[in-house]
Amino acid sequence: MILRSVPHRFTRPALAALALLTAAAGLSACAKAQPLAEPSAAGPTNTGGLVLSSGFSDAGQLGRSAPTGIRTSFGPVLDRGGAALVGVIALAAGEQHSLALLQDGRVLAWGANDDAQLGNGTRAPSVVPLPVRAPDGAPGLLTGVTDIAADSNTSVALRKDGTVVMWGRANSGQRGNADTTANPTTPSVVLNPTGTGPLTGIRAISADGGSELALTDQGTVLGWGNNEYGQLGPSAPKVATLPVLITGRDKAPLTGVRAVAIGGQHSVALLGDGRVLTWGRNDVKQLGDGTATNRSVPAEVLLAPGKPLTGATAVSSAEKHTLALLKDGSVVGWGLNNGGQLGNGTVTTQPFATPVRGDGDAAKLLAVQHIMAGESYSVAVLQNGGILTWGANGRGQLGSGDRRDRNRPGPVTVENGVPAPSWVTAVGVGRRHVLIALR
Repeated sequence: MILRSVPHRFTRPALAALALLTAAAGLSACAKAQPLAEPSAAGPTNTGGLVLSSGFSDAGQLGRSAPTGIRTSFGPVLDRGGAALVGVIALAAGEQHSLALLQDGRVLAWGANDDAQLGNGTRAPSVVPLPVRAPDGAPGLLTGVTDIAADSNTSVALRKDGTVVMWGRANSGQRGNADTTANPTTPSVVLNPTGTGPLTGIRAISADGGSELALTDQGTVLGWGNNEYGQLGPSAPKVATLPVLITGRDKAPLTGVRAVAIGGQHSVALLGDGRVLTWGRNDVKQLGDGTATNRSVPAEVLLAPGKPLTGATAVSSAEKHTLALLKDGSVVGWGLNNGGQLGNGTVTTQPFATPVRGDGDAAKLLAVQHIMAGESYSVAVLQNGGILTWGANGRGQLGSGDRRDRNRPGPVTVENGVPAPSWVTAVGVGRRHVLIALR
């Protein structure tokens, strides 16, 4: 699934705000939840890139104590010194691990580490954020990062020079370097399609854990890793250990792409004209074409038979469902809906793009700025900086203060003593946990 973040520029916090955040770090396991405050008319309160987490924590992925293994409301992630983690501009999360991108271009990671998905040269888990090491045996830390992605036990970073760095699981070519990693516990650079040097000219990344996508500066798409269901297109082998161009029916490169996402063995491309293409696995109608037939050739998502979805401005894909943000600020979703992750008031699988419902009797959720699809749940950041969640909630991943699923968007809660967030700037969605960063 795409675990892409919503990066914004970090602003240094006021001393008083920092004092409040540090005091909040010692919250008890039974802390009382309170609803998120609405953003004030005067603008967002500056909390300096504070990171909060909610959901399941069987391997430390929440970055804070969770005596029962579950937190149902948002509370602060703690740094190595025991203070609230701040200064974060982007987030990502996998099955049991979390990533945070700092303003200075370094990456922190915490949680499970059995496949070295924390990128620190060990396989030891960590409940506190630790820096990711430089790739391919270089000294020091990974730097110059502009975006991050994660899924399953795999982590990805995009650097400002257009190169891509990967770390974690490497059992199906997902390192993208022809399986030449010398030390599997440290990151490695993805190579170009010929394997003669680093892959360059990349402007966006998306991770599925077993298969990865990269969008080039030219609007074409490359993929590598597992291709069992055709998620890397018709021109890729069953396992691509080096990047391969995604092609269409005529084997010509897919072009005119402005964004990409990849979920559970299926891929999504947003075109410059607002149409959305999908390909790969389709067992629960996650391709949104009205069928349940797998295909390797990209084709349009439909609103109804013969009626393509148009006007999309962003996409996000999870294991079995996908969301698209439309230019009017509304959201549509398609695919599996067993936990209510499509937000349409039902738990019925949808073969076509269907609107996410709004408050009360509103037929559509509106004024949305960003979307994130998690495994069987979804997140929307509103234009006023607020946040809504919906879908499966068995491990508290909706941050709603309880563990009840909901099939329509609803508010989140924070633990008692945590500064009420007034502006969400980044989101990371894991399998059963969620991270948010605040302005």
